[in-house]
Amino acid sequence: MVDVYADEGITGRSMARRESLKRLIHDAEKGLFDVVLIKALSRLSRDTPDSINIVRTLHSHKVEVFSSREGMIDDELILSVISAVNQRQSEDTSYNISWGIAVKSKEGIFHGTPPIGYDKVKPGKLVPSVVHAPTVQLIFDLYLNIGMGVQAIANHLNDELGVLPSRKNSKKWHDSSIRLILTNRHYTGDLVQGRSKVDSKDKKFLQDNGYKKRHKIDESEWIVVPNHHEPLVTREQFEAVQEKMKQKAARMFRGRGRKSLFARVAFCVDCGAGMNFRNDRKSYVCATYQKNTSKKCSSHIIKHDALKQVVLSHLKDLLENSLNMKSLVDVTIQRAGIKKNNAVKELEKLQREISKLDKELVQLTRKWTSGDIDTDMFNACSVAVKNERQALEERAARLQTEIAHEHDTESRVSAFKAELMKFASLDVSNEEILRDMIHKMINCVDVHEDGSIEISYNFQNPLKQEA
Repeated sequence: MVDVYADEGITGRSMARRESLKRLIHDAEKGLFDVVLIKALSRLSRDTPDSINIVRTLHSHKVEVFSSREGMIDDELILSVISAVNQRQSEDTSYNISWGIAVKSKEGIFHGTPPIGYDKVKPGKLVPSVVHAPTVQLIFDLYLNIGMGVQAIANHLNDELGVLPSRKNSKKWHDSSIRLILTNRHYTGDLVQGRSKVDSKDKKFLQDNGYKKRHKIDESEWIVVPNHHEPLVTREQFEAVQEKMKQKAARMFRGRGRKSLFARVAFCVDCGAGMNFRNDRKSYVCATYQKNTSKKCSSHIIKHDALKQVVLSHLKDLLENSLNMKSLVDVTIQRAGIKKNNAVKELEKLQREISKLDKELVQLTRKWTSGDIDTDMFNACSVAVKNERQALEERAARLQTEIAHEHDTESRVSAFKAELMKFASLDVSNEEILRDMIHKMINCVDVHEDGSIEISYNFQNPLKQEA
């Protein structure tokens, strides 16, 4: 006995999360054993291709597979038939379980982990949690009546009240968990289940991830049992929260046109986070500050119009200098072309000289083999020819590098000229054009705590390298 390889609680329909099975195959490759004992083929895998591949892999490492139910596994035809039966049984079991859950859901039996604020008692009944129900009610009150946002509520629970989530291994509230609570219809007393279903046909997803893909179901097909359990909030409170969230989402959406002007361009210079646009303040603030307040970073707030004005000022300077720059660019291109042409001519001359030396060396060899010159003379002359040839080859290599460099310089400067001409013709008063220009031309805008900025451009000036 080498080891026991058991994947407990992991589906046999995929190898994605079966670490013990992967370890068994790895140990087989190392030759740690020569036979694998299994209770039944269904314990090895419930997927036909997986079963065949696993057995083939073990056999390729001279490891036999013995099942207490099926005996020695050495016939692939029998293996395929048994595996197909096991897979079909697994699919039928899965369907029966899903059907049973749907039937019991319609009867008002809750399945799964209860929402935060409720405890589950047999037979599948939800009852308010003495410990966590007040927290849920507080969250609704903070959002609806106090006016806090989801992140502000999470910070309030984490830092000021020290209330921990009810989930295991959860030590901190997040905006996403607050949002889930505020949109969960269970808190009105209705039992709502069957909001998604698995896709049993997508076997590739199952093989890659170890679980089935889920699809959301249209709300009209949900399984709803009204007034199933004691509510934590009234229907009027819940609907008011949904309406408020919709209005807030609409305001955020309307602000996206302006927000996108510097989205993924403006960053906090201290923490590196993006600068988020606040429509209510017409300003950009550090995302870290917005999420965690001043405990992690300061606001770095800068008015949208102020940021836009500074960036436009920088772009205007570039536009004003573009005409003078254009003449310098033309000179640089011409100079690079002349240097490259001269280098090409010299290289061609060197290659002709190297060819002559090769012929001289051939002639020397013929004279030596025919006895016209002795060995000492041949060695002296051939060394001289080879040394001269080596010097020419080294010079030729330097010229090739120089030609490549000048060609690169010519290409980069020509590209820079094209950018300048394109840039000079743009209408910066059109915000759509300005937005496109900013995202193409600017790499990042670093915003300092005092509101000053530094701009890093995407378009590089190769003339600085040539100077």
